[in-house]
Amino acid sequence: MLSYTLFKMLAWQGIHTCVITCFIVALPTMGEMISKLTLRISGALIGGALGIGSIILCMPHLQNSAAFLALMAVGSFIASWVKTGDDRIAYAGLQIGLAFFLSDLKGYGPTTDMTTARDRIIGILIGNFITYTVFTTFWPSSSYSKILSPLKKVFENIKKLHNAPTPMQALVYLATTQTNLGVTERTLELASLEPLHMRAAMPELAHYQQQTQNAAQLTEHFLLPSQNPYTHLETHG
Repeated sequence: MLSYTLFKMLAWQGIHTCVITCFIVALPTMGEMISKLTLRISGALIGGALGIGSIILCMPHLQNSAAFLALMAVGSFIASWVKTGDDRIAYAGLQIGLAFFLSDLKGYGPTTDMTTARDRIIGILIGNFITYTVFTTFWPSSSYSKILSPLKKVFENIKKLHNAPTPMQALVYLATTQTNLGVTERTLELASLEPLHMRAAMPELAHYQQQTQNAAQLTEHFLLPSQNPYTHLETHG
């Protein structure tokens, strides 16, 4: 409501992204929200910079539609390359593409209007600021409480892994361990992104990080052929 009220008061149509941003980045925990808003800001800035840069440097030299399509293909490639990457950065690729296309595809052909990219970025920054302020002030929810559950499952599965009766069962436990380990590592990353005053209420965070590193080393240790108790059986089977 704050974003919508500000949007209406300013009567600035171009910053409508401030309202959209509040819906997109409002996630259950502060860590998830900060991760999302960081990707949204960085993607919008990169896409906007690409769009404005292409308007200034490339548009005046385009002679036909083929050249314009080639320019769009380059921007699309950059955005899609980021989008198909790791989940930690994929959302930034979507924002790069949106900002780039909104800047350079405003009409049915090349454009010289750079206000769209500027307004979009300003709207995103306003929306992120409002969302961050509201969530950190009124109802901050931390990722810290979600760390212990998958971490316990990791060590439970490591114990089962070392006592597995068959190679197939060991592979099942190993896969489950890796899955829970990935969840734990990601939750730790999100907790580490949270504001300083929230991290001050995480007395066991460093301990959880160390335990996660130990679990990862134990799992990697089991993957070594020389340490796998089933390697000898499979070789002579």
